[in-house]
Amino acid sequence: MHDTITTYSENIHDIAVNTFEITCYMFPLEEWELEDAGDIEQPNGSIRALVEFDGAAEGAMVIAPTENLADAIAQNMLGVDEVQVSDREGALCEIANIVCGNTVPIFAKDENICYIRPPRIVNTDENPDEMFSHMRKEETTVNLDEGTVDITIYYKAD
Repeated sequence: MHDTITTYSENIHDIAVNTFEITCYMFPLEEWELEDAGDIEQPNGSIRALVEFDGAAEGAMVIAPTENLADAIAQNMLGVDEVQVSDREGALCEIANIVCGNTVPIFAKDENICYIRPPRIVNTDENPDEMFSHMRKEETTVNLDEGTVDITIYYKAD
């Protein structure tokens, strides 16, 4: 009998989709929508949120949306039409915090506690791949009706 193994990336993808649906009223694109969409804008790294965690598991999560998606996240979470940079950054950090908070239990061993550090915006001169080069890395992309987000998690494996 063959068991299907769910990867960390698949788990993170599912957690992110659920978070965007509940928190931002955004929904994933269906396969046919992706095929019909043609060239979909990809995140360029101009805005990224980072959440580090330690305790039962050690690592970090980076969430990088397209600029249009970053605006839509803030608009939907705050219920406003026009957003300021601080609104966009705050809303993105909150989404990163929620996704990370729901993800770290996957890495926690023996039901030990993970400590999630305050989310922050990644400076343009920071390179998370270099910062966490000593850790394993998993990536996933979520295509939503409002835009695309890349999610990377860095973690230490036992």
